[in-house]
Amino acid sequence: MLFSFFLVSIPIVLAQQHNAEPTVDGSCDDGWQSFPNVTDATAYPNWIIDEELGAYMPVYQTTGLNASEVTRAVIILHGKERTCWTDWNAANNALYNATYDDSTIERDEISILSPCFFDEDDLEAGAAQDGQLLWGKRTWMSGHRNVAPDSISDFSSFDVLDALVDYYMNTTLYPNLKVVVVAGHSAGGQMSQRYAALRISTENDDQLHFWIANPASLLWLTSDRPVPNDDCKGFDRYKYGLASKYPAYATANARVLGREGIIERYNGRTLNYAWGLKDNGDGDTRCQAMTQGSTHLKRGKNFVSMLEDMGGIPNLTTIDWVPKVRHDTEKMMASDAGVDKLFRYMGNSTDA
Repeated sequence: MLFSFFLVSIPIVLAQQHNAEPTVDGSCDDGWQSFPNVTDATAYPNWIIDEELGAYMPVYQTTGLNASEVTRAVIILHGKERTCWTDWNAANNALYNATYDDSTIERDEISILSPCFFDEDDLEAGAAQDGQLLWGKRTWMSGHRNVAPDSISDFSSFDVLDALVDYYMNTTLYPNLKVVVVAGHSAGGQMSQRYAALRISTENDDQLHFWIANPASLLWLTSDRPVPNDDCKGFDRYKYGLASKYPAYATANARVLGREGIIERYNGRTLNYAWGLKDNGDGDTRCQAMTQGSTHLKRGKNFVSMLEDMGGIPNLTTIDWVPKVRHDTEKMMASDAGVDKLFRYMGNSTDA
């Protein structure tokens, strides 16, 4: 009797990984009650920001990487809700998207870090701890000073970003690092943009990128506005403009450079803007923001028009209009444009 055997090849389809968002009790208004563990991340409650001052704060960082193999670092800035665990997880899921679709992007070469700018409500509720750097409920996004602990004063949230950038730029720790991306959506996008404008130049700036996604308002470069309002006082003061009222972090440097010097430095950086084409929420309803436009998207379009009127889109600037996306952190990060700018784009780096 003759038996015939047919070897059937069954294709194996690998599922794309997507980690669930951690659940945390509490709220933005009343304070978060815990600093949760996040899949694929190490939660550091006391990450050293300034060893001499004894300044530390909580951060999440990708776990299990060999620092000598890391070529790219992405510093994720959370939104106004201060849910740093959510934004870190969104970026990590976007990286899963990236590696699933593009074999040239290697997870083992990308470190994601998200600092947590907690406030005193978070301390009382349980997410923050005594001794950690704390900020006002919204002041962290503009580079203003910490409010606690009492032993440390006049420490800007932009000082924190300087320290995190310097950490990754340390060639002893990360000898093969090529790019650091300071990235944020919504309030995180506001922070990224204003930090890009006020950060003092260093020799490594050609390796530094800024991803600015769906900010509720922008640091406007010119003194005029697309929607003028004569009754709106302070529309050109920081954080909405460049006329005055800078945080202490930038006061001396801004006095030396002036508006034109700040603009020249800012537009000389690698700036990657992104707006969702369905982001029609108003976000910031203060009159200073409304002079920029009535919605996130309109403010973005008006800002781009301003850049064009100033002489054209700067050479190192990119503009991404993301279709079918509203005010959604994870969808913006996981979009083709988000994946490209966060995990692939080399821009003006030295090895581009």
